[in-house]
Amino acid sequence: MNIAYLISAHTDAPQLKRLVEALHPDAHFFIHIDKKSDITPFQTELQGDNVHFLAQRIDVRWGTILEVDYQMALIKAAIDYPVAFDRIFFLSGMDYPLWSNERITAWLEQQGDRELLSGICMDTPYICSQQHDAYALSRPFFHIGLLGNKGNQRLSILCRKLKGALGLRKPLSFMVGGTRWKLYKGSAWWCISEQLATYIYNMYVMEPAIRRYFVDSFGQAETLIQTIAFNSPQWASRCLLHQGEYPGLVALTPLHYIVYEPVIKVMDETDYDTLMDSGKMFTRKLLSGKSDQLVKRLYGRK
Repeated sequence: MNIAYLISAHTDAPQLKRLVEALHPDAHFFIHIDKKSDITPFQTELQGDNVHFLAQRIDVRWGTILEVDYQMALIKAAIDYPVAFDRIFFLSGMDYPLWSNERITAWLEQQGDRELLSGICMDTPYICSQQHDAYALSRPFFHIGLLGNKGNQRLSILCRKLKGALGLRKPLSFMVGGTRWKLYKGSAWWCISEQLATYIYNMYVMEPAIRRYFVDSFGQAETLIQTIAFNSPQWASRCLLHQGEYPGLVALTPLHYIVYEPVIKVMDETDYDTLMDSGKMFTRKLLSGKSDQLVKRLYGRK
């Protein structure tokens, strides 16, 4: 089975090295390092014919369309590479596998044409008002060089508050090529076929209405890809659709064990039993210095 791992990272090169070394040695790793970060430590730690650092580096700003830009850059790198991948994972550099490579491969072989991309429709009466309002509020993003990061952030927040005060809201659906699409939300961590990855990328490039809608949306890294997939009759039936009330981000993250509240928890050795009992394939997040003993125990199981 040919596997590609798409990895986004901005810090902790030793942890990224541990992640890559724990995964399939014959896989290909496509890695995006945030433009704000020094790439040298990462390139020093990780070398090999199957390790590909993206030349196109995005100055990532959380909660903006720039997160989609690096997602799409990673997807393009994988689908353009002269290997046909059976499965493409999207990971963070702070992830770590809880399963052996043999178990991962065996499980993937059992999935058939199932796409491990989870989502829920946000344009339904089942979504609570808090979730609905979060995605209906327009969030303009400014990237004006003269203002700097703080100036752009302040201007973006000011415009968001002004639109909110004026009662201006985004619809949770929009038109694409004469068809009305609904907004879907999921997790930024997934595993899909190269065919679905190619479809997602091509739709994003060919349909400018998609970027226009999401450029001032909330949480684009967790909605744009899901929205493309779940509005396709061909691909929606293969993905993991949640119905009813919003179940929380934990339930929408199919492969990872993550503690999201109140902030994403850094795992350490005391979490070992919980992680082993979780049934999940990966966990995040791990940090050098705090998670070292946990990594030793996890790696020792392989």
